[in-house]
Amino acid sequence: MDDMPNRIRELRQELGLSQEALGNRIGVTKVTISDLERGKMRLDVDYMRRIAHALDVELADLLPTSDNPGALSADERKLIDRLREATPDLREQVHKVADVILPFRGKDD
Repeated sequence: MDDMPNRIRELRQELGLSQEALGNRIGVTKVTISDLERGKMRLDVDYMRRIAHALDVELADLLPTSDNPGALSADERKLIDRLREATPDLREQVHKVADVILPFRGKDD
């Protein structure tokens, strides 16, 4: 879990947020975010929850990807969010397109 500060930095940068912007979202200073990302400050559960909420990720997504192989990238999260907002008909069309252009890798759903 020593790489959690790097994961927070990575997620923040994927969203195009500055340290100051993330700090504003969770009610701390840019210096505090810098200290968190450099591992100079311990991350307690409260900070982890606030950061996850501010970055619009699950707590598990704060874990380094080597510890959490199921972690989603910012692009994957955006795609999922867009699919959730789509109508059932549009989702069905997306599935059909995906079936055509992506190799099938699993058994029947």
